[in-house]
Amino acid sequence: MAMELELKLMIQKDHLNLAYDFLNTICQQEPDCHVEPSLQLMNGYFDTQDKTLMNAGIALRIRAINKRYIQTLKTRGSNRIGMHARGEWEWDIKEDKLELERLTYEMLPETLHDRAWEKDLEQVFRTDFERQIWLIKASDTLMEVVCDQGEVTSSYGKDQISELELELKSGDEIALYDFASRLALAVPVQVSTVSKAQKGVRLKDNKIELPDALSDNASAVEQGAFWYETWLVYWEAMCFYDDIAFLTPVYDAMDQLANFVSPVLAQDLVNLDTLMKRKMMQLDSDSPIPLTALLETGQSMLAIARWLNKQNNH
Repeated sequence: MAMELELKLMIQKDHLNLAYDFLNTICQQEPDCHVEPSLQLMNGYFDTQDKTLMNAGIALRIRAINKRYIQTLKTRGSNRIGMHARGEWEWDIKEDKLELERLTYEMLPETLHDRAWEKDLEQVFRTDFERQIWLIKASDTLMEVVCDQGEVTSSYGKDQISELELELKSGDEIALYDFASRLALAVPVQVSTVSKAQKGVRLKDNKIELPDALSDNASAVEQGAFWYETWLVYWEAMCFYDDIAFLTPVYDAMDQLANFVSPVLAQDLVNLDTLMKRKMMQLDSDSPIPLTALLETGQSMLAIARWLNKQNNH
């Protein structure tokens, strides 16, 4: 098993050219960076109709790349204050057909050990997207920066894929935040915790996944992480539904979060709140999507995630 640690960033399609320019410039300037050829990826995700695997925190897929088939099992893992940490297993398989015998008890939660669910598996949604990869070395940290653009489709509808992923290959995870913060100075991005698999499930359920409720004895860092993740969830929902109604819980989460971060970061949240409200007043429509063009949002999200992770590791 490999432990995958990545930072996912939302980006609107209109801003992808800015991301490409930034990353290509980095690769031109740094000798240890290079761009890989783009890939066309087709992925089928499998589950039962009652979401047995998803409810157990498992994603099972087959990916097709240039007539090569790869079966992947991923655990939901944990969101480490904006960053994804999860287990992952991959196998090359002969054809576009699941090889379930490769899944062992050690990989599966106990609720799936009876294997009764296997007979009810079907492809519940698929993702088709173009992937561009940059391998970037910053100091002693090697990261893979990926840009995916395409869509998630199912019988219940479709959703766009437009995201950047920074995956740690070796070195210090804080370097992911540092590099993402450099990117956010030039490119409008926002931190996201919603995976492609969650996007597919959402098409059927039409629900958003809020973080687990706080315990009565939650620490200040845990409370900060809760309101930070709540902010991210409502921000992403606001963009997916293109609904101004989600701005109210977005503002509320930002207001609550300001109580659990440093004074400087709290002031950044106040300033961002003011900037967003001013921007909305200037718009001719009720769509909140123009807010995604603000550089300050991603900068604040990344700075707070970095700070909270530092506090959490003390």
